[in-house]
Amino acid sequence: MKILDATIEIRSRTTTEVIDLATLFYRAHWKLLLPLALLLGLPVAGACAGLHALTGRWWLALLAFILLSAVPSGAVVLAASRLVFGTPLHIGSTLRLYASTWAGLFFRRAGQTLLTLLLLPLGAGLALRLRWAFTPMIVLLERLGGRELARRRVGLNRRGGVGSLGLDIACWLVCALLLLAVVVVVDLVVTDLLGSWSDGGLFSVEALDDPLRFGTWMAAWLLVLPVGQLAWFFAYINARIRGEGWDLELGFRETAARLARDRGIAA
Repeated sequence: MKILDATIEIRSRTTTEVIDLATLFYRAHWKLLLPLALLLGLPVAGACAGLHALTGRWWLALLAFILLSAVPSGAVVLAASRLVFGTPLHIGSTLRLYASTWAGLFFRRAGQTLLTLLLLPLGAGLALRLRWAFTPMIVLLERLGGRELARRRVGLNRRGGVGSLGLDIACWLVCALLLLAVVVVVDLVVTDLLGSWSDGGLFSVEALDDPLRFGTWMAAWLLVLPVGQLAWFFAYINARIRGEGWDLELGFRETAARLARDRGIAA
């Protein structure tokens, strides 16, 4: 069903279709989504590489990067929520929209991620990750917080749209493959063509102890980060379609707007 100025077909999708749509949507709008991810993510990667250089602990830099990546991730979700309905955006307008919401989303997501990591060895971390996956969409699109956010999240998780665990595994697999492809290209250019990092390049064990190479891995992740975020965004749309008939609601709004225009022309 084509609704209003939607740039995609608003309908229910399987896990495979969600992943496929995420990659196609990224390819179609990379000129906005990629610069957003890099603009907000490269300072994060640089700061984490600096933390690595100061402390000598790669795991601390990785933890900081995981927590801080909520900033570029939120911008990607916000942009997608407008692009999917045909709203023209550029980097400046997206950042202005994001300015009023990023802090609240960041602290909420950072806290959720930290708790997820702490409880991951007990098995509860994965369940919490899946339970909180729709948080960015609810905060950025529906502007809910507190108890309203919690109730909304429970409702969407109960209705579902695709299998959350299956989607999460598929996202990680696709993003991991894309990350390896990016790193192979970078390693080929830097190691083989420029003659740097001759001791194994980015795939060497020594890369963990080298802030520059470790930072390169983080920067490469920023290139593929939008795919995972877009997949969860479309899973959110799926949940609303299956649980609330959102496609019907939007379709009725379109019909009502068309009838109103027709009445205005007839008058």
